[in-house]
Amino acid sequence: MNKFLITYSIFFLSVIAAGEISVSISENLVNEYLQIIGNHEIPKGKKGNQALWSIKNPYVKFEHGSAEFHSTITFKKEKINIKKNIKKNIFVEYSYDDNQIRMVIEDPVVKMERSGETYGKIDLSTFYQQGLQFQGPKPKNQSVKFNTNKGKIKVNMNLKKSIIYFEKGVVRVAIDLKYK
Repeated sequence: MNKFLITYSIFFLSVIAAGEISVSISENLVNEYLQIIGNHEIPKGKKGNQALWSIKNPYVKFEHGSAEFHSTITFKKEKINIKKNIKKNIFVEYSYDDNQIRMVIEDPVVKMERSGETYGKIDLSTFYQQGLQFQGPKPKNQSVKFNTNKGKIKVNMNLKKSIIYFEKGVVRVAIDLKYK
């Protein structure tokens, strides 16, 4: 029994010497969410003088070094009909304190313009920001306790840094831990 406990302790301590814990968010997962949200048609303006905004086919693309939000936006008001294919960068942030990963569309306001005249604008964050939040990689317990033949040992986890990786098809958020 003592040999098993010592072997287990050595193995466990070697595994927890230091390392990285990560959460991967796939492009497919985010796109499934966007498909469920679907297309939007939003009337804006005073009744009788409303413009109809449409947000169609929203999707994300994760590449090495970047994350992007894509969609087709249309604006219709009387005889004015404007269509714009948009591509916006996505900023990924991780809060260690509340263990939340947030994907934020950078510069989320889309303006509809023609010949230098702005007809209206719409804020994409109104529709998408809340759902682009995920649980982070922070462990539930900040320490590990176990018994050895020499008594109880407590190993504390200390965050060295958090890292965000943009890979093809995946955004990965990792925390680099050190055990003491």
